[in-house]
Amino acid sequence: MKTILKIVGREFQRLQKRPAAWVLLLVIPFGIFFYLGAIYEEGGIEKVSIGILDLDHSELSRKIISNVEASPKLNIVKFLNSNDPLDQVFINNPEIKGFYVIPKNFQKNVFNGRQEKLLVYTNSSNIIYGNLIFKEAATFINTLSAGISLNKFKLSGIPHEKAIKMVMPVKVIAKPLYNSYYNYLYYLIPGLTTVLLQMIVFLLAARSINSEYTNHTYNKLLDLAGGSIIKVIFGKLLAYTILGLVVAIFIFSIVHPLLGIPSKVSTLPFLGVVLIFVMANAMLGIMISTIFKNEAIAMDVSFVYNSPAFVFSGFTFPIMAMPAFNAWYAQLIPYTHFLNAFLKGVEMDTPFSFLVQPTINLLFFFLVSYIVTISLFIYRNKEVAV
Repeated sequence: MKTILKIVGREFQRLQKRPAAWVLLLVIPFGIFFYLGAIYEEGGIEKVSIGILDLDHSELSRKIISNVEASPKLNIVKFLNSNDPLDQVFINNPEIKGFYVIPKNFQKNVFNGRQEKLLVYTNSSNIIYGNLIFKEAATFINTLSAGISLNKFKLSGIPHEKAIKMVMPVKVIAKPLYNSYYNYLYYLIPGLTTVLLQMIVFLLAARSINSEYTNHTYNKLLDLAGGSIIKVIFGKLLAYTILGLVVAIFIFSIVHPLLGIPSKVSTLPFLGVVLIFVMANAMLGIMISTIFKNEAIAMDVSFVYNSPAFVFSGFTFPIMAMPAFNAWYAQLIPYTHFLNAFLKGVEMDTPFSFLVQPTINLLFFFLVSYIVTISLFIYRNKEVAV
């Protein structure tokens, strides 16, 4: 154990001399984490600027405009006229993200029992704006339609209470259980910080062995370990595991609380999963460092392997909807399994039994990379002996 601790201390000293290590360990945790938090500080879109084209100019169309003005998410910035080319509205008015068109004879057709349509044009180059504008339109049009139907039933002599039940026989009550605020800060930052945790540990470890060859210090390391390959590997592994855990604790105990990100329970019981996640990535990085003696190639491979982790993890798009190859590749990235455990263990507060499978998957990554690393060391040592 004393020898392993010496290797750990030696590794820390070597990292002090690497500017890239300082960037990974200081700039990203203290700079990028909080910078990302500042980007999503608002949490969501407060107001969307829209336009209105009223071709009916009726009492009902004015009521629709009043509903739009009353919407907390919409802000009317321009009333269009019939001479405005609709295909040029977004180009000539970049502040407008969407507009509603109330067609001619809208009130007449509605009161005559004909179905009418409120036309919704959205600049869906940003899907968030498009979805929000459509959602708000659906909300106030459904309310308006219900009001019209209610008045018709009442005029025909149906009692008020019965008329209400006829208009809305089924009432929908939506109760979001996780991220009930629909806040992008709460939703995205935990994912971004934890995927960066993976990259930090992996990229640091990806230069742990090959740099020894580059600097011609491998023999000194082996002498320090008494010729034991296992002690070399575990010394390196322990060093990067400690650094990864420090960053992880910084994320969960400082970054997330300071940004106001809520969690269902204390993250202390979840630290065991975090530890295995860090160890798996550290071991994978050491494996890459062992396979590729050239540091630049090892870093390139590490970056290519880690860069799609966030997209492929299912965080922004469900894995089940991905093409078969992408869904398969997602399973080859540790972050996919960690995210599964994180969402269940921290945000959903599920029993530990739900975390067993993703934890086993992370242990599998560790075991495979450890076996590959040991096998490569033994093979290379035999080559030297020959």
